[in-house]
Amino acid sequence: MRREPAITFKGALRILGRDEPAALKAIDAVLGGVILGSGLWSVTGLFGLVDQKKEATGLLGQLLRATTGRLTRTGGLSRYQLVISAHTVLVVSAVFDTLGREFTDREKLALITDSPVQAGGSVVRGLYEAEVPCPSAEHGFTRTADLVQQWALTTMQQVRDFFDGDLDVNKLSFLRAVTDRYRSDYLAFAEQVPEFKVWADLTEHSATQHALHRLETLLTAPGARPQDLRGRLANVNRAELDRPVVDVDDGFGIDAVFPRVSEIFLTPDSKTGPVDLILARHFTTADATRVPLLLLGNPGSGKSLLMKVLAARLPDTTYTVVRVPLRRVEADDPIAAQVDQALRLSTNGSVTWNALSDQCDDTIRVVLLDGLDELLQATATDRRNYLHDVVRFQETEAALGRPVAVVVTSRTLVINRVRTPDGCPVVELLPFDRHQITEWIRIWNEVNGSLRPVDPDTVLEQWDLAREPLLLLMLCLYLADPANATTDLSQAILYERLLDSYARREVARKRHDDSVRSQLVRLSIAALGMFNRGRQWITEDDLTTDLTALREPTTRGERLLGEFFFVYANEAVAGSVHRSYEFLHATFAEYLVAARVTEVLRDVAEGAFLRRHEHDPEDDLLFSLLSHRYLGGQDSLIRFLDMRMATWSGPELTAARKTLDLLISGHRQRQATSRYGYQPTPPDTIRALAAYSVNLLLLRMLFGPLRLFDLWPSRSLGAWRAMVSAWESGLDPKDFSAVLTTITLGQDRGPVFVSRPVRDRYIDLARLRGELALEQRQRFGRALLDFTNHAPLDNDWPDFAASWLGLLSTGCGTSRLDFTDARVPDSVPVKVTSALANHAYTVFAVHSPKWSYDHVLRYAKWMVRLRTDTTLSPHALRVAETAHAGLLTELAGWKRMVDPWPALLDTAQRLEDQSDVAEYLASFSADTWTALLEAINVR
Repeated sequence: MRREPAITFKGALRILGRDEPAALKAIDAVLGGVILGSGLWSVTGLFGLVDQKKEATGLLGQLLRATTGRLTRTGGLSRYQLVISAHTVLVVSAVFDTLGREFTDREKLALITDSPVQAGGSVVRGLYEAEVPCPSAEHGFTRTADLVQQWALTTMQQVRDFFDGDLDVNKLSFLRAVTDRYRSDYLAFAEQVPEFKVWADLTEHSATQHALHRLETLLTAPGARPQDLRGRLANVNRAELDRPVVDVDDGFGIDAVFPRVSEIFLTPDSKTGPVDLILARHFTTADATRVPLLLLGNPGSGKSLLMKVLAARLPDTTYTVVRVPLRRVEADDPIAAQVDQALRLSTNGSVTWNALSDQCDDTIRVVLLDGLDELLQATATDRRNYLHDVVRFQETEAALGRPVAVVVTSRTLVINRVRTPDGCPVVELLPFDRHQITEWIRIWNEVNGSLRPVDPDTVLEQWDLAREPLLLLMLCLYLADPANATTDLSQAILYERLLDSYARREVARKRHDDSVRSQLVRLSIAALGMFNRGRQWITEDDLTTDLTALREPTTRGERLLGEFFFVYANEAVAGSVHRSYEFLHATFAEYLVAARVTEVLRDVAEGAFLRRHEHDPEDDLLFSLLSHRYLGGQDSLIRFLDMRMATWSGPELTAARKTLDLLISGHRQRQATSRYGYQPTPPDTIRALAAYSVNLLLLRMLFGPLRLFDLWPSRSLGAWRAMVSAWESGLDPKDFSAVLTTITLGQDRGPVFVSRPVRDRYIDLARLRGELALEQRQRFGRALLDFTNHAPLDNDWPDFAASWLGLLSTGCGTSRLDFTDARVPDSVPVKVTSALANHAYTVFAVHSPKWSYDHVLRYAKWMVRLRTDTTLSPHALRVAETAHAGLLTELAGWKRMVDPWPALLDTAQRLEDQSDVAEYLASFSADTWTALLEAINVR
């Protein structure tokens, strides 16, 4: 039988009238039998509700007062339905009691006698069957009040349409009256009903909340302690609070005591407020049993721990909670089957979903689906509609009389792989703030009094790591270890010591022959596998394939990457266990890529030049690793490479430079093959050589200045352009764009680093290839045809200026192209700024009479800041003053002019004889503009 929704007026009255049948019958009589009758609709229902005697609204008030009393002794599902029903009736009463005051007796009579049943029926249906606004997880009282206004406006319009637009209702006063009535009734109800306080966020806030205590307090309602199946499940859920936050028994090598979950768990925040209040609001609203709440967060942000605490803290007198770790159930099964599997696993087979649901019909059932991202990565089946499957699961359970609320967790990055149902609330966990980090460390130090205390200031120096709870734990373990005496470290050194420390502990904990080096190599190959595949995770099958291809040992029957805190192992079941790995923070992967690349490069350089006999570099392994993606697309990866190389000795640096120079200069002769079968990307000979050569160049640039002549003495520019063309044709478009924004060709014919946003691809490419004439044409074309220009860097300012001054020379662009805010860098030589000033001044003389006064003033203020040693004529300023009276006086009061502009301005102001002005203007020709542009491009 279909459940009557509490968010419709008819459904709400049925629920409220269960224990007050006399009041319900009285209201039904006034409303024309529309609640309990056969469904024959009559406009007498609407007339009864808005009758001036207020008989119906009076009865509604009586029903609401009775409901308040019932709520003090009611819990579970009945309370949930009563609270939502009460809110629905509050809204309807506010709207129609206010609207009733707007009717005249004639209009009421028309509603009863002058209209067809169908017309009146549509109005009545709009009242009795339409869904009424209700609070949700994403909005509370204020937003709901806005939605009530919109609903009232729609309802008023339906009534107005009934009267063919003749109903005389002042919209603004009507909406104001509805809002005032709704707010007043709502706040009065909130004094006695906690759920109304939760919706309105009227509960007391605390700076730091531990283990969702507040949520438990807010949602606890009267009711008997559950027995039998419900009791068993509740005991299982509560037991999680007494477990250590990390379930290991050896202190991880330093006799550390891991705090219990109830001690260390801090309630996270989201963009819309504390998560416990959002969850409390959601579980008390109508949306809870209609759509899932989607909870997003970064790896290590505490999503799974939050689900454990939530399952333990939701009051078992009101809620029956099933936590479903999606990594442990069949990924391809229907949701009901996944819930059943999780129940059997957590209770040793003693509880099933159907038996539990039948026994807990007086509570709200809650299912926590934890780890949607893991399920998506494990299954070969298309489960993009998983959240819609959740909605259908909720619909089916509601039809069976077993309404269920659902929360789904997922990593933020993979949520674009699923379709989100309309109305599905989305909550994203925020990282810890400073106060939460400090509180977490206080608890850690208190529990671990026998260890070296962790200094919060030291932890806060590693801000990016400390903000995620699991990484914060990792830092505290490292800093509490007396063996780690030095804490003043660079980021690269810190990462090196962290990884080495955890690898040693993993080897000691497992007590097997696996070496620390093998642990670190596997981690770095995993990081390279992610990087080369262009994603932030790697499956265990892919990692096994990569390790085998690179001739590294693999382990069988256990996790390839061990039990590292900084590695998130996604696991899900799809016939068998499917596992994938992800680093809890992207910088761990970037550091490991840099560490492996520099280690292999050092080995190649040492073998070629630092042993008894020098020989050509043996670079098969280096080629295998670097022939897939461009390393320079991530700034932090470049920084880690640079930090790693900064620790090398002088001979190592010399050998590395020689190695890279040889490999770059001879890259075209290299066979695009390797004795290693490492293939994380599809085979592509052109891409392999392109990626390898650009990565070699990037590494070489980190070792210091490089000239093309050093690589190719006889045909340097031609060889360079051929290599750039190979990059353009072979690299992925995203990688090639990254090349253009990180590498350019300097003035001394050597590649240099730049750091800039994406600019014009064709101009950047011409600059990278060293084709200055083509670059200049590209600039002029952009300015002339598109009225756009290439944002300048310090070293290409002359070209920037030449392009837009060339456009202004033609008389174009002044209304759509304004560069007067562009600052001339101090690094531009005076001889160039002098040529620039001369050109700018000539443009000013010829075209300022045609410009607006505002543009002339902006241009002049920019121009007089140009350093120049050129003798300029005062006539141009007189030309501008003639066309724009008062310009020179206003310009004279400006304090930012540089020499010789103040003296030139003074001369122009005193210039009386203008006989030479015409002759001055007549001296300009096409040859003048060409000469001026050539002067600017002096290098």
